[in-house]
Amino acid sequence: MSRDARDWSAGGLTRRTFVRLSVAAAAGLPLMHGCAGAARGQLEQGDSAAAFLHDQARRAVEAALVRSGKDSGSYHNATAYDVRVPGGNMGYPAFWVRDAAMMLGGDLVPAEEVEGWIRLICSTLVGPGDRAIRDGVVVPAYCVPDHINFDGRATFYPGNYETGERQGGAPWGKYPPLDDGFYLLQMVHEHWRLTGSTKLLRAKLATSFGAETLGDLCERVYGAVMSEAGTGLVVAGDPDKENAKDWGFCDSEFKSGKLLFPSVLKFVAARRLAEMFHANEDATRAKRYRNEMRLLGVAIAATFVRESKDGKEAWLHSASGLGDQPDVWGSALAVHSGALDERVSKLVSRALVRAYRERTAVRDGAARQVPTSDRLGGVWERSVSAAGTYQNGGYWGTPMGWYISAVYKTDRAAAADMAREFVRGLGRKVLEDGAVEAVEWFNPETGASANPRYVATVALPYLCLREAGILELLDFPIREVLTGERGQPLR
Repeated sequence: MSRDARDWSAGGLTRRTFVRLSVAAAAGLPLMHGCAGAARGQLEQGDSAAAFLHDQARRAVEAALVRSGKDSGSYHNATAYDVRVPGGNMGYPAFWVRDAAMMLGGDLVPAEEVEGWIRLICSTLVGPGDRAIRDGVVVPAYCVPDHINFDGRATFYPGNYETGERQGGAPWGKYPPLDDGFYLLQMVHEHWRLTGSTKLLRAKLATSFGAETLGDLCERVYGAVMSEAGTGLVVAGDPDKENAKDWGFCDSEFKSGKLLFPSVLKFVAARRLAEMFHANEDATRAKRYRNEMRLLGVAIAATFVRESKDGKEAWLHSASGLGDQPDVWGSALAVHSGALDERVSKLVSRALVRAYRERTAVRDGAARQVPTSDRLGGVWERSVSAAGTYQNGGYWGTPMGWYISAVYKTDRAAAADMAREFVRGLGRKVLEDGAVEAVEWFNPETGASANPRYVATVALPYLCLREAGILELLDFPIREVLTGERGQPLR
């Protein structure tokens, strides 16, 4: 996601400034190889790769914790809630909604902390009327913020930590990113999963304008994004006048029309709402969201699927307007999340297998957003980021759980190879405290990388493999990928 380590208005050189100046490659940290001796020796005591990945996910999530009233470096959490930041290096010193959600689904964050996140986010919601930030910058009613600062105030747009009139606008959009509301709904669902109770769903929670039941807030948040009538697909308008960001990991990109990634997130959110309302014995609302889910599933396939000429493979494209290109991450998520029927899922899975085997989407255990086989050679049609950097050609560990899960559907050998390569990539540098370096993104061609100790690089893949029930792909001694004891080295 696009976030500064410091507010550029204060005059500091930030990564956002660095992206705007297109000098990411020059400023990136070099990729490091080899492990710290003591830590590496400790890892070779017979632990499985699955246990290693779980331990690294736990370490990453714990390093991101900033307790209420406590300090992390020069930052003080003045909110009433414990929060988790995107990285243990405090490279992004705020509570990012989507990053926090990417830590959920396993045993890494307790229910009481998740409840605090829900209450903190709800306290920032605006409504029932839209909020005009300034001319051409509008926060829709019930829109969830991009991130929340340690003073509890919300920043609805990427680009800085401003909470007033200096947030939003070109190039970050007239409207906030379109994904964060769905991540709040994931948090509510996670709390229900962990507690087995719908009590919180029935409780009244404070907002910036009063109090509403969480169930009602969930419905309003779900409906806050711009959507196409009839299908429910998430849409965006003119990229120059509106420039709505489809989701936070593409907030330096420009897209328009119907949007794949937030539509898949909306599909998953509808399923989660149906499950929770069913558990709450609210048959009417449960039925409503089951119908929403079915409509979205049909529309996603009809709108975004592009089959190969021989009909054996297919990509999902990222948007129907600007950004009408194969979307590696979106294709993988759609298969992993069950948003596609069996036939289409297999077609997309095969395209992802080919992109892995031919090295057009995956390098060194990480994936880029657009395959290099695309008409533009692997970069987005229009981007703030320079080609080969960040979201516009960098390689990320974040989507690898989705990717491996999607590939597993049609090629278990490829999935196993990918899983080994992913873990081996993590193990290239183990720090003295036993945690892997886990950079946010890197470019193997230039040696550039950024933001070590990035939680989503480790935790999200672990959680996705756990959710898909395929952690057995990592049922081998971790030393095998750290030392290459068996077979040929991975490419």
